[in-house]
Amino acid sequence: MSDHGLITGPALALPEWLVVVAVLLTQLGDAWFLYLGLGLLYWLGDRRLAANPRSVGATLIAVGLGALAITVGLKSLFALGRPPGAGEAAVPLWIPAVAADVYAGAATGDGFSFPSGHAIGATMVYGGLATFLDVWDRRTRLRVAGVLIAVVALTRVVLGVHYLVDVVAGVAVGVAGLVAFQRVARSGFRPRPDRAFFFAAGLGLGAVVLAAAGGHGAEVLEAGIALGGGLGGYAVWRVRGTETAPVGRVDTVVGLGVIGVLFGSAYGIASVGLPYVFGVVPDTTPFRLLAVLPLSFVGVAVIVAWPTLVARARATRGRDDGGGESESASVGDLITEAEPVADDGEESR
Repeated sequence: MSDHGLITGPALALPEWLVVVAVLLTQLGDAWFLYLGLGLLYWLGDRRLAANPRSVGATLIAVGLGALAITVGLKSLFALGRPPGAGEAAVPLWIPAVAADVYAGAATGDGFSFPSGHAIGATMVYGGLATFLDVWDRRTRLRVAGVLIAVVALTRVVLGVHYLVDVVAGVAVGVAGLVAFQRVARSGFRPRPDRAFFFAAGLGLGAVVLAAAGGHGAEVLEAGIALGGGLGGYAVWRVRGTETAPVGRVDTVVGLGVIGVLFGSAYGIASVGLPYVFGVVPDTTPFRLLAVLPLSFVGVAVIVAWPTLVARARATRGRDDGGGESESASVGDLITEAEPVADDGEESR
């Protein structure tokens, strides 16, 4: 069934420049852009954005994982097709050949249509930023979030990869999902990343069950990424939390490289398949899931633990290079280490 909507966006009949603009703007709701932004916010955000930036950043990562789980679960449940021509795109002649496939992938859509994953993700992530951050005033944050959500939703219709009802439903579902996370992931005025990650993992498990019940192997693996990621974030935050130490530029680049390898491997296995390992690992959905779950678990765990790993690496280098420091500095370090740390369950961990 593919005629469940009211309006389609015939991108092939639109002016070329408008389609190009839509392709660029739709990236604001794409998974890679949202998760990259959330990861950088968690590592680099400071008190100008929120009173407890690491807790807020971790909570928003969990919200992003929850958006993925909700999207996959509902798509698997309804299993509705996309508009005619959603998988076709006319690549402008001026785009280099090396970028043609990337452009075509951004301008087209595959898989199930209802509800729009871009609309759900944009609503929950940008709405979450407006909810949990402290920059500007609340009304301004909500207005900016609303504009971004509307732009992403409109581009999906303009590109012809979704019906209007898909994006409207996606925004409504995103609002409901964000409200649920607000209730679960707050303790008074403080965000609780452990609760948010556990909730995201639960949503991921539900999505795995729905996708498996419908026989949708690709969706099972996508839901597995949300499940594994939620458990990884929960485990690290529950056991250790994070350090407040800043993450420098070099640390950020190295961290992005590590995360890129882990999640690139997870998505590669989910979309392409398992490598042929000693001739004994069949390339089936259950075996792919057994690979995707630990990769996504470790991927999110590394994101959450990265500030702690960076701080420990710096401390190790400091000890290695500190043989010539003065005795007064050493005494100061001992006094600092002996000071009690407030157990607020969040930033002090």
